[in-house]
Formats: sequence, structure tokens, C-alpha cells
Amino acid sequence: MPLEAYIAILLVLGLIILFIIIFKVRRGSIKSDVRDLEVRFNAIKTVPLAFKLNKATYIAKINDELAKQVEDHRPRFEKAQNDIDAIQKMMEELDDLMDAKKYKAAKAKVEDIEYKMKEAEKEVEEVENFLDSITQKEQIQREHANELKEQYREIKQSVANSAGEMTIALEGVEAKLKECETLFSSFEEQIYANEFINASEDLERINDNLDMIKRAIGDIPALVQMAKGTLPTLIEEVENYYLKTKAKGICTNHISVELKLKEIADNVNRCIKEITSANTEGMKENLDDYRTQLETILDALTKENLAYDDLKRVSIKIDQDLRDIEKTYYYINQVYAKDYERYDLKGLSEVITDTPMTLDKYRKAFEDIGTSLKKGITPCSVILEKAKGLADEVAKTLSGLLDHKHAIDKTSNDEARANNQIVKLQIVLNEIEVKTAEYRLQSISDTYKADLKKSHDYIKEIKRLLKEIPLDIKKLNTTLDEAIDFIYKLYNSVNNVVGAAVLVESAIINGNKYRSTYREVDTELSKAEFSYMNGEYTQALRTAFACIDKLFPKDSDKKIAEYAKGI
Repeated sequence: MPLEAYIAILLVLGLIILFIIIFKVRRGSIKSDVRDLEVRFNAIKTVPLAFKLNKATYIAKINDELAKQVEDHRPRFEKAQNDIDAIQKMMEELDDLMDAKKYKAAKAKVEDIEYKMKEAEKEVEEVENFLDSITQKEQIQREHANELKEQYREIKQSVANSAGEMTIALEGVEAKLKECETLFSSFEEQIYANEFINASEDLERINDNLDMIKRAIGDIPALVQMAKGTLPTLIEEVENYYLKTKAKGICTNHISVELKLKEIADNVNRCIKEITSANTEGMKENLDDYRTQLETILDALTKENLAYDDLKRVSIKIDQDLRDIEKTYYYINQVYAKDYERYDLKGLSEVITDTPMTLDKYRKAFEDIGTSLKKGITPCSVILEKAKGLADEVAKTLSGLLDHKHAIDKTSNDEARANNQIVKLQIVLNEIEVKTAEYRLQSISDTYKADLKKSHDYIKEIKRLLKEIPLDIKKLNTTLDEAIDFIYKLYNSVNNVVGAAVLVESAIINGNKYRSTYREVDTELSKAEFSYMNGEYTQALRTAFACIDKLFPKDSDKKIAEYAKGI
């Protein structure tokens, strides 16, 4: 066989082998593509869109906007379902082509399915994501339920640990725990039936119960103490105080004590029932409010009792002031009638006329206050305000009368003082004149006679002023004060001179014993006698003391004291 023939045969064999290889590769590629499509198709076909749509429809019932969104996605769900059905049919056709080894046609079918698959995958994914965004509420509810179950277990343990402190509310707390258990079971049933609204309501009730129990555990001991201890005690205290107040005859109608006490007691009992049921929401505020109301009633009763006591005190004061007004007016009226002109009491005419009418008005008002108190229909606090007003008016009137009385008394006292003092001043002047005559003093002062005359003139002037009508009391007091000052100064001056003269005489008499013995003493005593004869008593006294110092240098003070004893 020629070489060319062999080469031709080899080329044909090579082409056949290449064709076989290409065919197998192509067939393997198509089968791989088919397997991939099957996997992808199974992935979208097994997505439970119908179940999720049904669940989403139930869940969306709780919200109109959410329900509208679900309905808006229903056409997309139906399109996805139609795409899946169409792909299912195309996959069956592809299988037939593969079985018939029509790979070229199969290749074309794969491309068609690939295009349709992409659309279906996108549609299924978007619809599923939307539905999952709604159906995940079930998961959220389950997570919430699990959290509440954990709280429930902790709270139940806490209640068991503090059962002794729960006292009257323990049964109510346990009832709420039991209710929580029932609601947990109900929740599971609602979730199973896709009744998510009802399930949500169960969780809300469970949450409210647990919150209530938690508050109860912390609040109940104090609330029980307030509702069954503090408030009943306070109610009893108010009631007892009210009865004592009423027994005094004090008006309490405006406080409505009995009605308010009954209302508060009923409210407290209702609170106790709520606490017993472990419903403590707002109980503290309510009980605090009832305590405030009771304290307000107690304050009002205290105010009326204090007003009652003050009213007694003010009434005593008014009664005494009215008596004092009457006495003071009587005194002023007596003086007015007797010494109207002498004391110049023209300014009291209005007082004398108006006071009796004013006094009658005050007595009438005072009687009305007493009558109101006896009737017991007007609050003491109201009566007290009227009494205080009357007391102020009465006190003001009394004060005015006392001012007039004091003015009269001052005039009368000043007149009496002038009469008393004029007697004393006459006695002093008489003593001055007696001493000057008794001791025959050569001289007292250069103005002695003029001063003595002036003293008698003062007494004459005072006697004249006392006879004046009306009395010029101001001038009388001024003249009297001047006379007292002047005459007593003259009296002291005369006393001093008399004392000095007597002391000089005593010193000279005692010194005469030593004249013959001491020439110097004789000379000095002569000088002293000369000064004495000339009325120079002070100089004579100095000279006589100088002699004594010389005679008794160590005992001169003692000697002078002996001479002075006789004065």
C-alpha cells in the first residue's frame, strides 16, 4: 500500500478520534450544566413560599399598612410560582433531549432554562426576603417569650424566698404567677395556629403580670404597713380628736369630718383589696394622698381648738378692757365735772359724750361673739377673727382713755407736788434764817440778802400760779424746779459757812490754851480771830488749821476731827 494511503488512513482515524473526544467533552459539559440547573431548581422549588405567605398574611392582620404590602406582593408570589412551574416543564423537556442524545438541542434548552432560572431565582429571593421580614415576628415573639419565661422563673423563686413578707398579698401574687403559666400555654397554642395577634396579647399580659409581681415584691411590705397600720391609727386619732373637739361645743361642720373619714376608710379598704390581689400600681400615691387628707383634717381640727382657746383668752382680755374703759371713763368724768376749768379739760368734751355710746356698741358686739360661740354653728376660727378685731378696737379706745387719764393724773400730781414742795421750801428758808440768827454770822456772802429775797419771791410766785385758773402747769413746773434748785443751793451755802464758822470758833477756843506758851500760836490765832470778825471764815479756818499743824504735827488730823464733832 502506498505511503500516501497510510497517511490518509491515519488522518481519517485522527479525525474520528478527535470527533469522539469533542463529542464526549460536549456531552459531559451539557450533563454538568443540567446537574447545576437541577440543583438550582431544587433550591428555589423547595422554598416554602406558600407557607410563608400564609403566615405573613396572618401576621399582617395586626397592621393595615403591612397587610397592604403583603397583598401587593401576592402577584409576585404567583409569578414566582408560575416561573417554577415553567422551569419544571422545561427541565422535563431537557431530560427528553438528553435521553435522545440531542445535545445540540439540549444545549439550546439549557440556555433557555438558564435565562428563566435567573428570573425565577431573583423573584423567589425577593419574595422570600419580604415574607421573612414579616414572619420573623414569630421568632421575635418566641425570643420575647423565652425572656419572659426566664423572668418568671426568677420572680417565682424570689416570691418563694420572701413569702413571709408578702403577708396578705401572697395569695394574690401566687394567683398572678398561675395566670402567667396559663398565658404561656395559650401563647404556644396561638403561635401554633399562627394567631400572632392573640399571641402578642398573651405576652403583653404576661409582661404586665410579671411587672406587677416585681413591684409587689418591693412595695407590698411598706404598703401593708401604711394601709393596715399607719392609716387606721391616724384615722382613729382623727376620730378621737374630733369627738373631743365636738364635746367642747366647737363647730366642725365646715370640715365634714365624719363624711371624709368614712370616705377615706372605704378607699383604704379598697386599696387593701387591690394590694391583696398584688395590684400595687398607684397604691402608694393613693395611700399617701389619704394620709395627707387625714393630716389636713387633723390640722383643721387643731386650728379650731387653738382658735377656741385663743377665743377664751381674747374674750377675757376684751371683758377686762371693757371694765377698765368703764372705770377709766368714770374717773375722767368725775375729774371733768370737778376740775373742768382748773385743768382746762375742754378737749375731753367729745370723749365724755361719745365713750358711753362706744362702750354700749362694744358690749353688744361682745355679747354677739359669746352667742355665736354658744350656738356652735360658726367656726371658732371665724369668731376669733371677729373677736380679735373687736379686741383691737377696745384696746385702742382704752389706750386713748388711759392717755387722757395719765394727762389728768400728771397735772394733778404736778399740782400736789407743787403744794408739797412749797411747804418744804418754806421750812428750808426758815432754817436758813434761824441759823444765820443763831450763829450771828458777820457775813455769809455779798448776795445773801438778795438771794434770800429772791427765794421768798419764788415761793410767792408758786403760790400765785397755784391759784390761777386754768393752771399753767408747764410754767408752774418750771418755776418750781428753778425755786428748788436756787433755794437748796442757798441752803447748802449757808450750811457750809455756818460749819466753817463753828469749826473756826472751836479751833480758836482750843488754841487759846497754848497762847501764853507759844507766841507764834498767839499771833496766828489773833489773825484767825481778825479774819473771823471780818467774815473771812475760810481764811480764818486755814490760819487756825496751820496753828494746829504746828502744835500737833503728828496728830493734827485727829485734833481737827475732834473739833468738828461738835458742829
